[in-house]
Amino acid sequence: MGVNSITLVGRAGRDPEVRYFESGSMVANLTMAVNRRSRDDEPDWFNLEIWGKQAQVAADYVRKGTLLGIIGSFK
Repeated sequence: MGVNSITLVGRAGRDPEVRYFESGSMVANLTMAVNRRSRDDEPDWFNLEIWGKQAQVAADYVRKGTLLGIIGSFK
């Protein structure tokens, strides 16, 4: 990965919303909460967009509260 890369560990904020396209591709959208070091701090929230085979895995296995490890890039 280049300079525009991010690694996150957190929990899914909701079940993935999955869309299928006529081309056969698919996308899964969900939110992810990443806790700060202090328990008193509010978590950081990220909107995730997952494409292809990883989107199918998210659709099959990710539910609200699932612990996730994500490596990707900012959009």
